Amino acid sequence: MRTVAFVHQKGGTGKSTLAIGTAIALAETGARVLLLDADAQGTASEWGSWWGERWKVVARSQIQPIIHEQAARFARAFEWMIVDGPPTLSEMTASILKAADCAMVPVRPSLPDVWALDGLAALQRQLCAEGCETPIMVVWNQVVESPTEAMTAHVKTLQLPVSPHMIGRDSAWTHLMEGASVPGEAAEYLRALAMGRLR
Repeated sequence: MRTVAFVHQKGGTGKSTLAIGTAIALAETGARVLLLDADAQGTASEWGSWWGERWKVVARSQIQPIIHEQAARFARAFEWMIVDGPPTLSEMTASILKAADCAMVPVRPSLPDVWALDGLAALQRQLCAEGCETPIMVVWNQVVESPTEAMTAHVKTLQLPVSPHMIGRDSAWTHLMEGASVPGEAAEYLRALAMGRLR
């Protein structure tokens, strides 16, 4: 089972939307997909209660920081586990990163979103020192205007890889929560991102 996490210390960056979109995109290939909601707000699990069956995605809630301990159990039933993380840095974030094969960090082209990467980068370094080397990739999301030089320079100082593709702001993403499919060509991009083909 391959585990892909969507994490960020900042709220409102699109973690839940991209986690759901990735789960749909993978399930469309016939893969067995678990969408694990690790955010107490419960957006992903609520989506699952409405639309999971339509898209053949199993959605579950897990608000205890034991995801890294449960991954082996989930691997018996699923090919993919997509984790929607909370907008915090906590034991839960560490548990998610320990369980994940890779982690995506949706970031809007906004300095507060970029500044919030500092804590996540520090947590990754801490976990790396403890033997957990989960790669993290920044994904520019909800883009109307490209990130400024100051934004890209700050990300560069953190030595975090950045996806070569930006996800534009599109009202079609809103319809995802109403049971719609992933907009445009984004499904192919999300599958490639999950499979680690964009590094």
